[in-house]
Order: sequence, then C-alpha cells, then structure tokens
Amino acid sequence: MLNVKMTKNRAIFYLAVTAVLWSSCGVLIKSISWNPLAITSIRGLLAGLCIWALLPNKFNYKNLTFAHGISGVSLLIMSACFTTAMTYTTAANAIVLLFSAPIWVAIIAPFMVKERTSLLDWLFIIIIMAGIILFFMDSMSLTGYLGIVLGIISGFFFALQIMSLRLISLNSPGSAIVYGNFLTFFVFLPFCTPPWPNAMDLLALLAMGIFQVGFCYYLYTLAIPYVNALELLMITMLEPILTPIVTFLVLGEKPGRFAFWGGLIVIISVSIWTWLKNKPSKERDTIAIKTFP
Repeated sequence: MLNVKMTKNRAIFYLAVTAVLWSSCGVLIKSISWNPLAITSIRGLLAGLCIWALLPNKFNYKNLTFAHGISGVSLLIMSACFTTAMTYTTAANAIVLLFSAPIWVAIIAPFMVKERTSLLDWLFIIIIMAGIILFFMDSMSLTGYLGIVLGIISGFFFALQIMSLRLISLNSPGSAIVYGNFLTFFVFLPFCTPPWPNAMDLLALLAMGIFQVGFCYYLYTLAIPYVNALELLMITMLEPILTPIVTFLVLGEKPGRFAFWGGLIVIISVSIWTWLKNKPSKERDTIAIKTFP
C-alpha cells in the first residue's frame, strides 16, 4: 500500500503511469489462447483481489452506496460491450468509440458531478479525438453496425463509471472498483470453458489481472479525489495511442501510415491541456473547468 503525500501533480503522474500500464492490454490479450469473455472474467477476479488487498480500508459491502453500484455495473457493461464490439467491428472502431467517453463526460458532468466544461476543454476534446481517429484511420470502417453501436455504449458507460467514481471520491472509490471487478468475474464465469489456458497463458493472465488492471486501478483510485472527471479521462487517453506502439515493439504489428501524426497530436494535446489545467490559479481561472460551489 502506497503511503505518500498526495498532490494534484502526483495524481496526474499516477494517471500517466496508469495509461502506460493499460497499454499492455493488447499484447497480453493476444498472447492468451482463450475466449475473450473468459479472459475478462478471470482478469476481473484477479484485479478485484489485488485492489482489495491494497485498499487502506478493506472492502465492506455494507458501505456501498447507490453510486458505488452505478460504478460497478458501468464497469461490467463497459467491459462486455467493448469486448463484444471487438468481435463485430474493427478493433480500431471499438477503441475510438470507447474513448469517446470524454464527450459524454463533458455533456453530463455539469449535471451529475457539478463540474463545468469550458470552451477550451471542448477544443482539446475535439483535437484529441481527431488525433485518435487519425491514428486508427487505416483500420477504421463503417462495417459491423452492431459493433459500432456496442462501441458507443461502451464509451457512455466508461464515462458513467468515471463520474460515479467522482461522486464517491472521498468515500472509498476503490470499493466500487472491487465490486465491479468481482461482478464481472461472476457474470462471465460461465464462459470459462475448455480448451483451458496453458502455463504461459496463466502467467499472462496473472500479469494482466494484478498489474495491468489491479494495480492500475489502485493508482487510479488514489488520483480520483485530486482531479475532476474530465481529467481522469483525458490523461488516460494516451492509452489507446500507446497500445499499438507496445504491440508493434513486442509483436511487430506495424501501425498504419497515419498513426505517427495522430499519435503526435494526441500526446502533444494531452500534455498542453494538462499543463494549462495546472497553471497558477489566477491564470487558470479563465481557461480551466470551473466547479460549482
């Protein structure tokens, strides 16, 4: 369990680390010879146990609130829709639609968590989304309408999960992550059928559940009280850009010809937006998200 003094800068660093570790997902999933929903189930179990072990206040179902329930169910629906979307449409479509979540947050956050979205925030959302679309341009298509619909739904529930975590930011948000991962495990457990994973597959599952999901979500919950809902998403939007890069370095799968420019746009835009959000308050008041009293 980490025992350090938290600041907003440290919270942003934790989110950046989370994005880097999340980017290993593609390599790990591709290395496991098992059906995706079974992987999702066991990954949920391992992640839930990992976060439970790291929580400063152990998980107690009696302390769960309605917002904890929304967060957990949103995590389940997001995982199911995203995994299924990957089956019915291109992976690029599914990833881009999942990371449309900041648009949903920008629209809903003023009403749900009382965090306003400024014009500058909207500008950077548009630029970053354009960069992600450009990055995956070679692989995107209009085929697989069911997958596209499921991708849109996954993006909405990703946003809903983030906003519900913000609602409970000072009331053990880690418990909501534990609940969501255990729920995911039990719901998808029936898909854990033969042929069973081999020893290398099990090692990859352990790495994914404990480090790529469990420890990442732990860092995520530490950062939640110190940033707003949009920052929780915008900084971790580095992940879809890093994922194909990691896959290329490990498996040799080369990104498309537009990937370099799209990735550059996302990385520079996220960096500039994060810097602007953390300028001294007198300068920041006119450009950052305002929060209702």
